[in-house]
Amino acid sequence: MKRFVLFFPALFAALFLSAQAPQGTPMGPAQSGRVKVLIDNDLCGDGDGLFHLVHQLLCTSAEVRGIVGAHVGARSQAWGQTAGESAARNNAEISVSRAEEILELVGKAGSVTVRPGAPGPMTEEGVPVESEGARLIVEEARKASPERPLYLLFGGPLTDIASAWLMDPSISKNVILLWIGGQEYPFGHPFPPEHLRGNNLVEYNLRLDVKAARTVFNDSDLVLWQIPRDVYRQAMYSMAEIEDKIIPMGRIGAYLGSKLGGFARMADTYVLGDSPLCLISTLTTTFEPGAAGCFYETTAAPRITPEGLYDFSVPGREIIVYKTIDTRLLFGDMESRFRLQMRKDAVQ
Repeated sequence: MKRFVLFFPALFAALFLSAQAPQGTPMGPAQSGRVKVLIDNDLCGDGDGLFHLVHQLLCTSAEVRGIVGAHVGARSQAWGQTAGESAARNNAEISVSRAEEILELVGKAGSVTVRPGAPGPMTEEGVPVESEGARLIVEEARKASPERPLYLLFGGPLTDIASAWLMDPSISKNVILLWIGGQEYPFGHPFPPEHLRGNNLVEYNLRLDVKAARTVFNDSDLVLWQIPRDVYRQAMYSMAEIEDKIIPMGRIGAYLGSKLGGFARMADTYVLGDSPLCLISTLTTTFEPGAAGCFYETTAAPRITPEGLYDFSVPGREIIVYKTIDTRLLFGDMESRFRLQMRKDAVQ
C-alpha cells in the first residue's frame, strides 16, 4: 500500500508541473489530448518531406489539423514531376497532389484538409502572399490556444507562415513554429572547409524565400524552434538502409522508393532532413512533454540580411535552436511504424 501512497502524489505532481511548463520552451503544455500539428512542406521537392509526412500521419499522438503544399522557389516545374502533370501547374499544387497520394497510401484519404500554399516566394517585404494554405494556417491557429498551441511543422520556405502572420499577427500567441532551415550557428557545427562547401553560405530553405525569413526573424513575435542545416543533416540514412529496410515495406516502401531520383541513388547516403519535425513535436516524453533526447540552446534571434545571412549585431527575441537530435528514436520509430502499417495493409 505504501508504494501506491507514494506513487499517486508523484503522478499528480508531474501532471501539474507539466501543465505549468512555458509555451516557448521545448517542454510543452500537458497533453490532455493529442498534440495538434499543421504541416507545410515542399512535397514536390526532395523526398525527405514525403518520408516525414508518412511518419507523421502514422503517429497516434499527433492530430494533423492540415497539410499545406509549399513551393520550391520560382520554378515553373517541380522536381520529380511526372509526364502526366502539366508544367503549367505551380509546384505548390503538385505538393498538394503528393499529400493526397500519401493520405490515400496510409488509409486516411479525405480525413485531413489539404491546401496549396503560395505559388512562389514573397515579392515584397511586408506584403503577404495570400493563398488557401496561408488562410488555413490562420484558421487553425485561431482555434488553438496558448495552453493547447498548434505546432506548425515547416520543412521548406517560410512563405506561408510569414504571410499568415502578416494577415493576422495575433496568431503568434497560439502557435509554435518548428522550422527545418537556416545555416549553422556559432555554437553549432562549423562550416565544411571552403573547397567542399561551394557557395552555399545561405541554407537552401532560407534561400527559397529570404524576404519571408526576414519577416519571421526580424519583424514577427512568433515562437520559433529552429533546426538548422548542421542539425537536420544529422538525420542521415544510408541508401543501403533504404534499399534494405524501407523499399521492401509494402506500398509505403514502394511509393517512397519511387520518389528517390537517380541522383539520390548515385550516393551512399540520403539526409531525411525533414523528419526531425516529427521527433521534436510528437515523439516526446509522456510527462512534462519534450524531445528529451534532443539538445538545444536558447539564443537571441539573429537578424536576416537581404542576402540571407545572419546578423548578430542587433539581437532579436529569444528563440530555440536545436544542436542535436535523437536519431535512434527517430529512425527506430519510423521503421517500426512503416512495418506495422505494412502488416495492417496485408490483412485488409
